[in-house]
Amino acid sequence: MEKKNRYRNRIHWLTISRLVLGAVLLLATGVGFVLVRNQHVIQGDGIRAAEEEIEALDQEIELWELRIAAVRDRQELSRRLRWVQSDLKEVDTRKVIEMAPGVVDDSSVPVASAY
Repeated sequence: MEKKNRYRNRIHWLTISRLVLGAVLLLATGVGFVLVRNQHVIQGDGIRAAEEEIEALDQEIELWELRIAAVRDRQELSRRLRWVQSDLKEVDTRKVIEMAPGVVDDSSVPVASAY
């Protein structure tokens, strides 16, 4: 007794190759998506690291600007010199002579020469 429908619904090699091709295309699409997404994440991490470095440098610059501003202030400078126990002495402002530019005539001043 042989079955009549035994070979009627066979899967042809063309159908199998289409299924395999579809699976390969789907797999390639998924792998491509994952690779592109990973590249975006890596670039984003690099950008974030650069931004954090820029922010740290900005903070350092601001700190140095504040230090420079503090040193330019006469009272702050004298306080800092006392704090580090410097041997420098404070300048008495009563003994400072201020000269306006252009008061001295250069032609009447003798010039020392090494030649």
